[in-house]
Amino acid sequence: MTAVLIAADVRFPLERANGVQIVKTAAALARAGASATLLVRNSDPRPTDEILPLFGVAPGGVRVRRVAVLHRRGSFLLPRAAFLARAGAACLAALHRGSVVFTRDLQLADLLLSLRRRGRVVYEAHAVESILYRERGALYGTTDQPLPAKADRLRRREARVWRRARALVTTTAGIRDTFAEQFGARGGVTVIANGCDVPADRTFPGLATERPPRVLYAGQLYPWKGVDVLVEAVARVPSARLVILGGIPGEPDESRVRALAEDLGIADRVELRGHLPQAEVAAELMRARVVAVPVRRSDMTLRHTSPLKAFEAMAAGRPIVASDLPSSREVLRHGENAWLVAPDDAGALADGITRLLADDALSERIARTAFADSVAYSWDARARHLLDVFAEIA
Repeated sequence: MTAVLIAADVRFPLERANGVQIVKTAAALARAGASATLLVRNSDPRPTDEILPLFGVAPGGVRVRRVAVLHRRGSFLLPRAAFLARAGAACLAALHRGSVVFTRDLQLADLLLSLRRRGRVVYEAHAVESILYRERGALYGTTDQPLPAKADRLRRREARVWRRARALVTTTAGIRDTFAEQFGARGGVTVIANGCDVPADRTFPGLATERPPRVLYAGQLYPWKGVDVLVEAVARVPSARLVILGGIPGEPDESRVRALAEDLGIADRVELRGHLPQAEVAAELMRARVVAVPVRRSDMTLRHTSPLKAFEAMAAGRPIVASDLPSSREVLRHGENAWLVAPDDAGALADGITRLLADDALSERIARTAFADSVAYSWDARARHLLDVFAEIA
């Protein structure tokens, strides 16, 4: 039995995409027969068996070890430093026992590989962090400017992890290729996309018939996600109602999107529901006539995005309209399992939505193909691919 420690410096629960991805992956590894332990921050007073169902994981579905990171009297450790110290010690002990340490935490991976170069550390890259940092201000709509010293530190850290890790997993081929272009080719790199829940007893649900037809967006409201472009597109589709799941009421991103809908005169056709538990997101997917994934074009998104909500829409059998980016085309095929449109173009997005709303035959064909394709992207399929990677370094 493969012993795996999955280390993640996230609040538990964190029901945003990265938290869901980490917990779902850990639970799937446990179902696949691995001795899987999830190592996270201890940031909630509720017992673990009350938190796991928030992610759609049964109590006891994965072993969870919660690391205390709060300040203690007489301690000056910051929470991040405390996590690195305590999780690092736990990871080193696991490596000493011959376990695999699997993490998407670049700094933790670098620390472990500096202390134990021959350890079975597998790093999972969801982006090239140095590129993400360089574009951070534009991506998140802030005035932040990258600091050259920090950018250089990230780049050197990525180079070391790329060179030293026993194996690497990237969620897109574009991430793998960008690393190779920057730091040189290496073996032991496997592309494993993000995943979704695919129940064994599911049947294709057919198109949603609710009127007015609902166009659904689920995810964060950061500018790079393209929600603003989607609001502008729906303003051109008077028959549609836009449902947005994500964001926190009163925060700048939510306020920006709400103000845009009001400025365009469509506030009565836009529902901003905020963050919902995963079960409620699944119910909203079933009501959606079209699901939109309108990611904007940038150096990061061109090759690095693997959005969970696209996979969830596929598994739900919903027709998807998405930005036509190289990263999207790793999973989505225009006219086959999605309708792809030019990014950053509200008119093109409106045309795509209108086409899917007007053509039931096209929408159903796309949705059925996506529904069938989603089996390859289940969390359980992802776990099997990961176990193959772990076996290779054993």
